[in-house]
Amino acid sequence: MKVLLIQPPQGTDFGFTNVLRVEPLGLEFVGAALLEAGHDVDIVDMRLDGWSQLQARCESHGPDAVGVACQFMTDVYPALHVGAFVRTLMPGVKTFTGGHHATLCPHDVIFEQSPFDALVHGEGEVTAVELLAAFGENRRLESVPGVVTPANVRTGAIARPLTADLDSLPLPARHLTARYRGKYHQGSKAPSACAETARGCPYDCNFCSVWIFFQRRCRMRSPETILRDFTSITEPNIFITDDIAFLHRPPYETLGRALKAERFYRLITLETRCDLVVKHRDLFELWRSVGLDSVFLGVEKVDDYELAAVRKRTNRETNTLAIRTLREIGIRPYAAFIIDPDWGEEDFDRLEAYIEALELEQPSFTVLTPFPGTDYYRAIKDRIVENNYLMFDTVHAVLPTRLPIERFYERFARLYDRTARWDLGGLAALKTAFRLASHRHLFVFRRLLRALRHLRNPATYLEPPFEKRPPGAHPLAPHPIRQRA
Repeated sequence: MKVLLIQPPQGTDFGFTNVLRVEPLGLEFVGAALLEAGHDVDIVDMRLDGWSQLQARCESHGPDAVGVACQFMTDVYPALHVGAFVRTLMPGVKTFTGGHHATLCPHDVIFEQSPFDALVHGEGEVTAVELLAAFGENRRLESVPGVVTPANVRTGAIARPLTADLDSLPLPARHLTARYRGKYHQGSKAPSACAETARGCPYDCNFCSVWIFFQRRCRMRSPETILRDFTSITEPNIFITDDIAFLHRPPYETLGRALKAERFYRLITLETRCDLVVKHRDLFELWRSVGLDSVFLGVEKVDDYELAAVRKRTNRETNTLAIRTLREIGIRPYAAFIIDPDWGEEDFDRLEAYIEALELEQPSFTVLTPFPGTDYYRAIKDRIVENNYLMFDTVHAVLPTRLPIERFYERFARLYDRTARWDLGGLAALKTAFRLASHRHLFVFRRLLRALRHLRNPATYLEPPFEKRPPGAHPLAPHPIRQRA
């Protein structure tokens, strides 16, 4: 079958969406599995292509089936718009969706008048192949483990276990996004590729749904498979997408030594926990020698009682030591913090004091958001005051704020104003612009400036995100935030 996989338009054009634009790695993994099964596959990234380009690709590729990603809550409206657009353009085409949010909240995308025939629940590689076979053979879709349709959305799909051996899955088909790859970036690092070494998380932070999606398990590819993947990447920058990199020391030590023996060197960015940095300092030193230059740390909170409240299972002393350890090694620590809607002035003051004391460079801040599927959502769902999914972008408050909302956003924006890496007209900005322009990536600099202007301006937070829809389409009614398991 001819299959078209689509990354929908960004749900919101605010803040972080201009800081990062990474390749659709999930679609590349599914695409690789479908290619291996003998299908003709193409990918459209609508963060870079418009509706007219999608129409042209549909007409030129002539797909028998179309899959649309729905990873985040802000993807729901764009995914539904894309599905409806494709249905109108090609009434007989088979359609399906899948992804993190679609799996946790299937009712959001599969319902009686849904533009999708089916939803791939959980990991997509194996299920998507079997779903396409069912499409081709006109079999009941509900007979495929892991497939949700309007007929079984209430009772649930036949369960499909997580893939036991990640090495059994093909590596991502990055050639399917070849025409876009020069436009993918992480911050000012461009062009940038993504790589996955492991899936899942064994921890249970109450604000996070990753561990729920992966059943509180973490599985890793073998060092040999990861080495093969890394050495196939041509971009100078690599972002490791694991939720917790370096969770299991032995394979990462083996991989680091193998990369060093291969004289491999790329600028590598990853995310991990503070306690792992403290515990495995020498491992981070090894990886520094093959290009690890920046690490995102989920610091989240500055006090032990706040860390305990979100079940972070670390403490202030460890977090502070991790930041200092990375600096000593020569790796940039990028600390991420969560801002509670019920914070008062003193809470913002305490965070600002912590950041200034550690002289943190370019920290990131998100508003604590109750995502469906999380323990936090179940505890707080009755207090949610917003049902527009585009507002669930982690920079808008969807719960009542203790401070007046205008003042809350003033303090939130001030965090970025005080810690922004670039003075918009300063020397650092000019150096960054020159570096990106010399590599024909000045567009990245413009996107970053746009993001900073948004994040530093409290007035922008009071404007609702704009719903991106095809020409002539009506806006979608906001989904009710229903009670979910």
